[in-house]
Amino acid sequence: MIVDIRSALIASLALVLAVAPANGQGTDGRASDDSGPFYGEDRPSPEFHRGRRQAVLEALPEDAVAIVLASPERARSNDVDYEYHPSSDLYYLTGMTEPSTILLLVPGGTEVGGKTVQEILVVRARDPATEAWTGRRLGAEGAMRELGVQLAVEPERFEEIAGPLIETRRPYVLPWPAGLDPGSEYGAQVAWLKERIPTFEPEPGRAGALQRGLLRVNDAAAYDRARGMVERMAGAAGPADGEAARMARAFVEAGSVDAWLAWRDSAMAGFANSTDLESVLSDLREVKTEEELRFLQAAIDATAAAHRQALRSIEPGMREYEVEAVIEYVFHRAGAEHTGFPSIVGSGENSTILHYESNRRRMEDGDLVVMDIGAEYRGYSADVTRTAPVNGRFSEPQRQIYEIVLAAQEAAIAAATPGAGFRDLNEAASTVLAEGLERLGIIGSSSELRRYFPHGVSHYLGLDVHDVGTYGPFRPGDVVTVEPGIYIRPGEGVDERWWNVGVRIEDDILITPHGPVVLSAEAPKTVAEIEALMAEPGPASLAAGE
Repeated sequence: MIVDIRSALIASLALVLAVAPANGQGTDGRASDDSGPFYGEDRPSPEFHRGRRQAVLEALPEDAVAIVLASPERARSNDVDYEYHPSSDLYYLTGMTEPSTILLLVPGGTEVGGKTVQEILVVRARDPATEAWTGRRLGAEGAMRELGVQLAVEPERFEEIAGPLIETRRPYVLPWPAGLDPGSEYGAQVAWLKERIPTFEPEPGRAGALQRGLLRVNDAAAYDRARGMVERMAGAAGPADGEAARMARAFVEAGSVDAWLAWRDSAMAGFANSTDLESVLSDLREVKTEEELRFLQAAIDATAAAHRQALRSIEPGMREYEVEAVIEYVFHRAGAEHTGFPSIVGSGENSTILHYESNRRRMEDGDLVVMDIGAEYRGYSADVTRTAPVNGRFSEPQRQIYEIVLAAQEAAIAAATPGAGFRDLNEAASTVLAEGLERLGIIGSSSELRRYFPHGVSHYLGLDVHDVGTYGPFRPGDVVTVEPGIYIRPGEGVDERWWNVGVRIEDDILITPHGPVVLSAEAPKTVAEIEALMAEPGPASLAAGE
């Protein structure tokens, strides 16, 4: 998804960037030894991953065997692959970043080679010839040494160990990874598992997402929340037929969580348990530990630094990809390995496209530009959006819309407290947005707001930019985004002065017992702050010798 076309930045760019220097120092000045096999020494500790595995083991029954699979390697074109990205769940539980890995968790323990273990990691064998081309592998011994797993084995032992476990334990699995090469060793291993473990396959698209969500409902509070959602989806918005529709009707007609669980257990009889394992991992991953927050904050700090440098650089006549180049240079300069998602730099009419990714347009005087970006640091992704005037000064119509969106965001952030939920944040923002647009005469009533604000205001953030979670009441340690926006396209029945005004403002928020903490506060967002920063000379103009 990444648009891999960037402007060339000459060496003078590095001299003006206020981010971590590439001299062995991390983003907070600490030493960063990159001699390790994965991300270097500055990565989640083996103790962190061991604690996550232990939490899963304690949450599952004694007769379970949980199977967590690596994501597949994916071809980009011909014989060129995309850079590998590990499965978030597998990385969370192990720290492993190599492909073709399988984790087996056995709460009741199993004997292997005279030793009783609860965790077994299947990893690729060492292969000097291959490693000369693609980098060194851990192998079984390295995995035990570096990752701290109880037992690591190479693929030839997989069936010998997994076969008896599948026959004697209840399998708990996550959805099978798609796109595997059936001719590869790993593809054959997964096919072997699928032949022996019957699983429920949800329908594609939104219908399948609904099915997975309903199957994960385990308590009365979750049942009530989901029932309201399903009832709102009734009619044209919801599934009209098929298994998803049948499940939704059964869910509503059950009337109570106990009746629903009885229906679910009957319908899922004979299938491996996927929903409980997903629920356990979602519950764990939702609430961030102090160690996770350190890496997430580093990703957010790099993203805020990128916004500051982008604001200094933007000027009429630049291409959107030139701004993207500044942003992603700052990411990498700060030690981030990747973008958490394709960088969105949309100017003019593109500011009204929610997930615009081409980043090719020439920015013009009078445009707004929306920059929705996030660095990924040690697997954790930021997600911060700022909107700025290309010429450095907001026009009056742009400023009016911007101030409404900013006020809506502040209202939603204030609502981000323990016990609140995503609906509370959305309602807080929507109320302010609707009142503001009514005041300007752009809408006649709040019922018209969705025309200009077509998305939700918040989502979880963590190892995935749209991270997993319970979607219940917020808990201390949750990290969520708050991102209201207004997008006015030409010809939508409004005065021409509002056309192509697209504004989104997004921050990353930590839920605490003492109120919301804005983790991305270092990215300027008031009109005065943005205009002042844009008046400073930026790295792009300096690089061009201006």
